[in-house]
Amino acid sequence: MPTSRPPHDLPGRVSRAVVTPVAFRDPPLLNVVGVHQPYVLRAVVQVHTDEGLVGLGETYADQAHLDRLEAVAAALPGADVFDLNGLRRVVVEALGAPRARRGRLG
Repeated sequence: MPTSRPPHDLPGRVSRAVVTPVAFRDPPLLNVVGVHQPYVLRAVVQVHTDEGLVGLGETYADQAHLDRLEAVAAALPGADVFDLNGLRRVVVEALGAPRARRGRLG
């Protein structure tokens, strides 16, 4: 049976995950309808591997979302970066999401 696992010489484990919240000005635009806050809240997520590679991402970052990101970041070390089902399990367990919800992490 073929495996999706890459050759053993590729980095395969999360060594740490870092969540860095950022805020920047969001001036009103003439074509925007409605009222919005003066700042955009985002988070930069860095996932470090055992071989020194770093994956980057960004997402929304209000306090509730930051708390969820930090919970997942704390649970990721040691996870296999190529096991997508395993990574999803780590996220679901870290967030305590009910298993009945399919296709969503909570």
